[in-house]
Amino acid sequence: MSTSCTPFTWSSSSFESLQPSLIICSIGLVIHGLFWIQLILCPNLRQRNMMWLFVYLITDLCLLIRFFVLYAIRLASVCLYPTARDVLCYFEASSKYYLNFIQSYLLLAFNVCRYLQIVFTHCFIYVFPPLIIVTQFSTSAASIWRRRGESCDIQYRDISVQIINLFLSYIIPVVVNVIILGLCIRYVSSTKGILSEQIIVLRRKRQRTLLQQTILFYSIWIVLWSPDMLAFQFVNTNSDPSVVTSILSYVENVLDPMIIGIIDIRFLTSWKSLWHFMRRRQRQIGVVHQ
Repeated sequence: MSTSCTPFTWSSSSFESLQPSLIICSIGLVIHGLFWIQLILCPNLRQRNMMWLFVYLITDLCLLIRFFVLYAIRLASVCLYPTARDVLCYFEASSKYYLNFIQSYLLLAFNVCRYLQIVFTHCFIYVFPPLIIVTQFSTSAASIWRRRGESCDIQYRDISVQIINLFLSYIIPVVVNVIILGLCIRYVSSTKGILSEQIIVLRRKRQRTLLQQTILFYSIWIVLWSPDMLAFQFVNTNSDPSVVTSILSYVENVLDPMIIGIIDIRFLTSWKSLWHFMRRRQRQIGVVHQ
């Protein structure tokens, strides 16, 4: 095994294929930054029942930061010795899968908590995915695929491992999410024991709002997030289909804060308040300078 320092970089074609992702992730970093600034400045937005969505957005931010860190290292052609190169290669190959894995269960946790009105321990969500990844590497069910000038990827021993991963990381959380959402909508739409016509009308209005918000969020999530999650198991990360699914996934990361801002009226209200405050300050400064 070579012990010499080797540049950790991409080929020119790899850099070129990542330009759309670079633009999208740059926009996403700005949008996420504005979202968290808003959350810091407005304490009324920091609600306990929104904890899971905020953690979900943190994983979005981690995905964006991951992209820029790897892009910067590859762009700078950092010279790495074998051990450091191996560690970075394992990180590059598995970190995106890990973050996407826990995102599916974070949304499930959010819906379960919303339905049961409780907040339970979330350690399992963060420990379970890396446990699966480490177990597969240690048992040789998975191994690192690497080529000079290309991104590192995970290569699986056989199709059975990929199918198991598909069930654990995608099918189970998505199906359970659909079931929990159905229970939530059924509960909200129930008028059993309610005699007031006004309350029934208000509940039905709430049901329509909940249904519209749910369809909006999960339609975007499924359409943009799913292809990358599915492609990861079966398609090499350097292939054209994988590049396209990655772009869709990054678009979903960009849209998440805006969707939550639209769904939760408090975010729109706080944006308007901040905008009016800035306008007033601008007018006051203009008066002082006159």
